[in-house]
Amino acid sequence: MILYGLLALAALAIVFAVVMARLPSKDAARLLRWVLGVGGVVLGALLTIRGLAVAGVPLIGAALGFLGVAMRGAKPGSSGTDQQTDGRSAAPSRTGMSVDEARAILGVGPDADEAEIRKAHRSMMKRVHPDQGGSDALAAKVQQARDVLLGD
Repeated sequence: MILYGLLALAALAIVFAVVMARLPSKDAARLLRWVLGVGGVVLGALLTIRGLAVAGVPLIGAALGFLGVAMRGAKPGSSGTDQQTDGRSAAPSRTGMSVDEARAILGVGPDADEAEIRKAHRSMMKRVHPDQGGSDALAAKVQQARDVLLGD
């Protein structure tokens, strides 16, 4: 019986890993917080019921923290920063790079669409990639600029 439980758990872990690999990083992080939160509450409750409240109660507290972060999703326009006409913030993102700086790095205008941004990113990476004589720092800046403009 325990073997079947372990096999089911392993199958569930494989399915979870496949789903996580296909999601964008923000969605994957949020899903992981939900899974850790719900799993932690269930495991903490089971430990508490079985007489191990010393371990169960702190686990429930940590799990509720994960759930709180997962539930507090960022709503569009909820920040107090100035919004440009395309709805993106002109202020620096959480990475410290502003949208204007990202556009300057990739050499795209304010009206650039996703395809144009990706094309500019690919072209710039060919020039600054460490394998082509560039540096890790330059490649990281180009990657960061793409992420800021595409919202990844």
